[in-house]
Amino acid sequence: MFDLPDLLQEYAAAQTYSLELVSGLDDAQVRWRPSENSSAMGWHLGHQAAVNHYMVRNLTAAERSVNPAFDAVFDSATAEPGRGDIPGLGDIVEYRASVAATTRRVVEQIGSGDVGAPAQLRLIARAMLAAIINHEYQH
Repeated sequence: MFDLPDLLQEYAAAQTYSLELVSGLDDAQVRWRPSENSSAMGWHLGHQAAVNHYMVRNLTAAERSVNPAFDAVFDSATAEPGRGDIPGLGDIVEYRASVAATTRRVVEQIGSGDVGAPAQLRLIARAMLAAIINHEYQH
């Protein structure tokens, strides 16, 4: 199994890969949907961050949301017709960066052992990061 520093490195690579997919696109292109029953590319970028943040908040750190309004928009429980009014790419990228910073901080704290139940949280953090990385590449 990979150590937390290795997983954090792959996490950064996965996020970079996702952002490269929209490099050079404008807001209209990132928000475009072929129909109301489809999700825009921008929704997927925000969704990756929202799922990431839900996992960190609920499995390891009990963190507050970095943006409750974005959490609602980017939750997959929101049906596709409700996903049309997404923020602009700059705001989504900022949201992703905030979530990533929180994730790195929490995982590094777990890695240092400066948490309750450090052995258990280290195991949880490894599985959590693997799932977050896979989800990032999935979208």
